[in-house]
Amino acid sequence: MKYDKPPLTIQEQINLLKSRGISFADEAKAKYQLENVSYFRLSAYMYPFKKNIGGEIVDEFRYGTTWKDIFDLYAFDRKLRLLVFDALEKIEVAIRTKMVYILSHKYGSHWQDKESIYKPKSIIKLNDGSEKEVYVYGDIQKHIAEQLNNNQAEQFIEHYRDTYSEPTNPPCWMCVEVMYFNQLSRIYSNLDLRADRSEIASLFALPPDILTSWLHTMNYVRNICAHHARLWNRDLKIIPAVLEFSKTKTWISNPKTVQRSKVYYFLCMINYMLQTVNINTSFSKRLKELLEEYKPKISAMGFPEKWKEEKIWL
Repeated sequence: MKYDKPPLTIQEQINLLKSRGISFADEAKAKYQLENVSYFRLSAYMYPFKKNIGGEIVDEFRYGTTWKDIFDLYAFDRKLRLLVFDALEKIEVAIRTKMVYILSHKYGSHWQDKESIYKPKSIIKLNDGSEKEVYVYGDIQKHIAEQLNNNQAEQFIEHYRDTYSEPTNPPCWMCVEVMYFNQLSRIYSNLDLRADRSEIASLFALPPDILTSWLHTMNYVRNICAHHARLWNRDLKIIPAVLEFSKTKTWISNPKTVQRSKVYYFLCMINYMLQTVNINTSFSKRLKELLEEYKPKISAMGFPEKWKEEKIWL
């Protein structure tokens, strides 16, 4: 079938929504909002308000749905992403710091250049049957070289390049600062010795396999936030591993019953790690205030009924 839908003016967009059952208390305000946030972006937030007829979602809205309902849900999701992104920044900086400290004291200032500390090059099979080479050491070296040659923004790179003739690469505490979160995650998961992964993970009160999984999911959610995509009721495609208990930190009481593909479990993960990296965190307070302000359907986010009674949220 050929796509033949024409673009609509802002007024035509409003008229279309009216014809489908949405009421507008202030059309001028709605027009301004649609001029700055596209109809297509907002359509993801219209979906929960649509009618379900015979198990099929149709392009009609439930009785009483207002434009404010839809835009408020969009505003809630935006603020949720900002809250999550702020917390992830603190966690990411702590991960950089702890990896550099542990590995530099064990392998020296240029551990990132020692191929022996990484898992060897391997070939993995993908779901479609194709094969992919995994060579984290090589990928990291390539990225560092690109940064040395192309990164004009970081003065410490220019200073190292102009001051030192060898080694070619700067020390780890400089190199790690120009790596992406995805690369930090890959370095950690591809450290050859479990003892190295365990030592870093222990600083977050986590087993190494759990930290490997959580870093992977955190990178995924970080990218959702960075690209301003819908988060609040998303089914996470990279599902974090279950942490069954913690001996030293406050954790949820029944982790096996929580929907780990929903954002609630991810919020629990963040709050757990913040106990290490930001002990005076206001994350829990800010989350509860946000939920109270907008009152979204938290069951769609995976929140259990008695979540407020969990010690991690008190």
